[in-house]
Amino acid sequence: MKKALAAVLLVLGGCVSADAGEINWTGFHVGLNGGYGWARGGVTALPGDALTQSLLFGQPVASPVSASLNANGGLGGGQVGYDWQFAGRGVVGVEADIAAASLKSSASVPTTLFGTQPATFDVSRNIDWFGTVRGRIGFLASPDLLLFATGGFAYGRVGESASVSLPPGVSNSIGNFGYAFACGPFYGFASCFAGSSSRIATGWAAGIGGEKRFTQNISLKVEYLHVDLGSTSYPVVGSLNAGTPFAPSFLNAHSSTTIDLVRAGLNYNF
Repeated sequence: MKKALAAVLLVLGGCVSADAGEINWTGFHVGLNGGYGWARGGVTALPGDALTQSLLFGQPVASPVSASLNANGGLGGGQVGYDWQFAGRGVVGVEADIAAASLKSSASVPTTLFGTQPATFDVSRNIDWFGTVRGRIGFLASPDLLLFATGGFAYGRVGESASVSLPPGVSNSIGNFGYAFACGPFYGFASCFAGSSSRIATGWAAGIGGEKRFTQNISLKVEYLHVDLGSTSYPVVGSLNAGTPFAPSFLNAHSSTTIDLVRAGLNYNF
């Protein structure tokens, strides 16, 4: 990704603006952007109560289990910002952007219940959209070519789900310590444990890029950003028959989400 960005910057640097000597970078800009993103992250489910943490045949009733969630996809949106040119070749500014994304992923990994009972841990994630509010600072390699570094706040909509299921046709249950779960066809529940989370995640973003002015008003930028949307936890709750004198057992799911992206943006500068 960084090699591709460097190649594009070289191409931009080779383009000549007829009015480069008259360009001033101070002012507002608005524009559109599009590119490609690589979302990465993982989910780990740990025993969450006295039942799932207890030892049965030398193992926790519900074993700790982890899965990776990776997704690639397109993204597109818009940006608005302000730059200030100082000391001849210095430029500082601030920019806010938001983009729709298509970053969906799912995974299934084997796990166990009761120490020996085969089961499956299924997870999914969908990043609908995300945005950033960043500062940027750079220098003018030429009057019409800005090279910059950028960083700041990131946010986005992240939906997740996780479940633990037994093989088809298998049922099982347990109750103790005031907690219980029951799953499988005999009890009418497909999943032994299931949970989900939908949140506006927050974190940080940082990257590098370049922007080429073709006229005083029109410019094209390319940039690489690393976006970290932080981590969260949510309960993956056990299935339980109505009227059972126990509380539902549960697992704690811990997840993290990052995005690496390369995009281009077309700006109108006021």
